[in-house]
Amino acid sequence: MLGFLYIAVKTILSISFVLVSIALVHELGHYVTAKLSGIWVLEFAIGFGNRLIKKQWGETLYSLRPLPLGGFVRLAGMDNVEDEEKNLPEGEKPEIDEDLPLVPADHPKSYLSRPAWAKILVLSAGSIMNLVWAIVLFITIYAVAGGPLTNIAVMEAPQDKPAYIAGIRSGDIITAIDGQKISDWSDGITIINNSAGKEITLSIARNHPIRKSAAGGGILKEDFAVNNGTYEIHDQETLSIKVKPEGTMGSAKIGIALAPNNFDFQALPFSKACSKGINDGLSVIVQTVGGLFKMFTRETQADVAGPVKIMKMIKDQSSKGIFDLLYLTAILSVNIGLINLLPLPVLDGGRIVFVLLEIMFGFINRLAGLKLAITPKVEETIHFAGMLFLLSLLVFVTYKDIMSFF
Repeated sequence: MLGFLYIAVKTILSISFVLVSIALVHELGHYVTAKLSGIWVLEFAIGFGNRLIKKQWGETLYSLRPLPLGGFVRLAGMDNVEDEEKNLPEGEKPEIDEDLPLVPADHPKSYLSRPAWAKILVLSAGSIMNLVWAIVLFITIYAVAGGPLTNIAVMEAPQDKPAYIAGIRSGDIITAIDGQKISDWSDGITIINNSAGKEITLSIARNHPIRKSAAGGGILKEDFAVNNGTYEIHDQETLSIKVKPEGTMGSAKIGIALAPNNFDFQALPFSKACSKGINDGLSVIVQTVGGLFKMFTRETQADVAGPVKIMKMIKDQSSKGIFDLLYLTAILSVNIGLINLLPLPVLDGGRIVFVLLEIMFGFINRLAGLKLAITPKVEETIHFAGMLFLLSLLVFVTYKDIMSFF
């Protein structure tokens, strides 16, 4: 019973951490850029449902709500209750939040009164912060838990080149140069490139596989099965080989075909963790953009995970360890950030499309003397329709997730 309770609490906390952290950084992006753009932030909320805790600080109400599945920022002018009241049928009153003031559309700190560039900045900032959060998580993982160290694997050593003449052979692993352990194979390449005409000492790990018959015994730890009747013992030899790179400074070579070879996993220096975290974060972003593009062009089949599958993924990763959970959080943060930028109604990308239409109509109006415009009521109607569509899609995906477990 205690074991079940522990797993349940751990799962709930893990799900809350993943979803709240992603929502928090997303809404923080909207919040900070709105403040910097002079927009009145009425409320900053974490979670959904009725307010559990609320605190008025300056012009903004900060609230915590019971369902930790996201959050939101309420901006003056985007929920324009005061002007909506004028358009209601006689005798009907709008729903009024007693904790928040009524703000007219033409208020100087209203979202609607800000220039287009400020609107686009505020709308896109949430997704940008999700991408930044993913990179921060990758850096944290590599700096605290560690990352793979990649030394140099010698794929080929031509006989007429300095490396072969010095004694380096195909299959060797270069683990250090002049006593400096290689934590990234690109660092090793840089050292070689900058050592033209200078003798350097390479630390080499060389494996000598010895095949033995399995007829008289079993497979031993760290031995490698070759087939049903044979296994290999890898007798590793450590060598120190001196070689002088040929060429000019910055492009010197020792004459090997090489590749990265993962040989260890340990905490990286902070500078290395930052560079690797940024590179890996950008790589995930590019791959996700490519995946979304292929999905919409039907090059690949859409593979959409709903809330049920996502929660199962979080549960599975949390059971492996905190850093596996952080890795999943980074991946989900990238996906949520990019999906929010899609030009669909109710999403941030959809709202950005309306701002771009506002710019285009303004340009046409100046040229042709017209009065083209999309009223806030029409825009919100379209966003409402988009929300109904996304909710329907969510229900469908959730149903598919549940059925996949049976």
